Amino acid sequence: MTGIILAGGKSRRIGRNKALLKIGGKQVIKLIVEKLKVVFDNVLIVANSSFDYQFLGVRVVEDIISKKGPLGGIYTGLLISQSKYNFICGCDMPFLSLDLLKFMISEINDNDIVVPVVKGFLEPLHSIYSKRCLPAVRFHLESEDLKVKNFFPEVKCRYLPETKIKKYDPELLSFFNLNTPQLLELTISEKNKLTLAI
Repeated sequence: MTGIILAGGKSRRIGRNKALLKIGGKQVIKLIVEKLKVVFDNVLIVANSSFDYQFLGVRVVEDIISKKGPLGGIYTGLLISQSKYNFICGCDMPFLSLDLLKFMISEINDNDIVVPVVKGFLEPLHSIYSKRCLPAVRFHLESEDLKVKNFFPEVKCRYLPETKIKKYDPELLSFFNLNTPQLLELTISEKNKLTLAI
């Protein structure tokens, strides 16, 4: 399997590249890469520009279809990856749980997507996707229907309830992302507590 990080966002709300922000002296994206390397055979980054991430020592590719948001990044990642199944996450999720990732892999069976449901919402940027999703993703890209979850009814999905997720990530820290300056300040101010919870 391949772990794919989507790093093509503009970080408008936080005002700078959140993937390169540091927690405990280490860039957020480096924390994510290190964790994915433990679980997956390969790690791939999909970005607007490959230059920013060369220091990570993993393959970086640019969006095949630009300016299509996360759905475009998912399409590029699935198309480029040589793995049948791929875990896809955002570049602003530094507290991924290895136990949760391993549990999600165990839930694949013959599904096309394994997606967590947290607080009643789908988490498409912390999900496993099969290459079988590519035709549906392509259709929605061409239709300019760019909300990721909109193609889910067209493929076979395994929805993971929060009760099961909490067995592996009780505080749901895997889904904590750096979307605003306020969240960044909270993360930095509480980094010792959060780091212990990884």
